[in-house]
Amino acid sequence: MKTACFIPIKANSERVPGKNFRVLNGKKLYEYICEHVAEADIFDDVYIDTNSEEIATYAENKGFHAIKRKPELALNTANGNDLLVYHFNQFPDYDYYFQLFATAPYLQPHTIRICFDKMISSEVYDSCFTATENHGFYWLNNNPINYRPGILPRSQDMLAVVEETTGLYGISHAALDRYRCRIGARPYIHVVSKFEAVDINTEEDLKVAEYVGKVIYNL
Repeated sequence: MKTACFIPIKANSERVPGKNFRVLNGKKLYEYICEHVAEADIFDDVYIDTNSEEIATYAENKGFHAIKRKPELALNTANGNDLLVYHFNQFPDYDYYFQLFATAPYLQPHTIRICFDKMISSEVYDSCFTATENHGFYWLNNNPINYRPGILPRSQDMLAVVEETTGLYGISHAALDRYRCRIGARPYIHVVSKFEAVDINTEEDLKVAEYVGKVIYNL
């Protein structure tokens, strides 16, 4: 059995200029996930997909493989499915494919190991992803989606809404080949803490991550 981890880290960012190079509690954002993957030490190969010479050099110094980012996949129109399918086509010989993101700096090595073990040891799941489980009052397009306002439940009794953290995804070779998507038909959903779920997409996210890491977790 062979496993591969792919970490996309591009140089450009529209909403937060230079996002992956921004310093978060004394460390560049892209360094966090790379260090946590290295500490997890479970993948046969780790590939860093980047259009940055700095990040490519960093990856190689850590014993990872650097992939030059395809220009069209560096555009804001490209998404995680596009990237993983491209990686699958370029490297078709793995049994399991994992995709992790630099925007999830606090995703911990033990969580990466748990998701990995669940995937490779299960005959039930064909994919996995990290998520948060929320018991709030949720609406979509001006309609409640998990409760009836006229019959107000206790929050702890409500049907939980699961939200992807966009931190970690894993999928089997067969499922990725069939669905051309990073989530298959039978995913294992691994619920993580709010700390691990921190996802950097805006300037405000960076400020929250700085505060959470420094004040609450003493990073």
